[in-house]
Amino acid sequence: MNIDKVEKKLREADFFLNKMRQHESKAFGDREPFDFFLSAFLSACRTVDYRLRHEQPAIYPAWRDAWEANRAPNESKLIKFIVDDRNTEVHESSSSRSSKLEGFEVRGSYSDNSGTLEVFGVPTPLFGSGPRATVYKPSYSFNIDGSDRSATEVCGEYLKLLTEMIASFKADNP
Repeated sequence: MNIDKVEKKLREADFFLNKMRQHESKAFGDREPFDFFLSAFLSACRTVDYRLRHEQPAIYPAWRDAWEANRAPNESKLIKFIVDDRNTEVHESSSSRSSKLEGFEVRGSYSDNSGTLEVFGVPTPLFGSGPRATVYKPSYSFNIDGSDRSATEVCGEYLKLLTEMIASFKADNP
């Protein structure tokens, strides 16, 4: 069995998850790359299962069913959610992730990897200690069972499950 190709897909998924985390921390610039990174993450994760089904057709499907049957209910829901979201992303329209802008007040300056904002003005009693501005950063989430959850946290949990699955499969099938 060539598990190296499967583990490479896990590293690829981790790469795109890190890109999503970096992108969501940026206040300025194009928001669309987050969706590109999410799509690539979902595809890389799905390929892990497809590769094992292709390379180990005699043992993997039954092993996978047994492994998944032993997951906690919240883990099983997460697996199904991500698989369904990937299928929607690839075959229908786009991921079900939502986004909103979260604002925070800045006095003086704000800087991140996407740029710098300098706030200038004349201090007056109306502004307290000086002028301020509001910076808006994107926040991406999935709605799972009626609860909004950070998209990167959900993807991180899913990647952790996949990594554990591969480790278990390797241990059970040396």
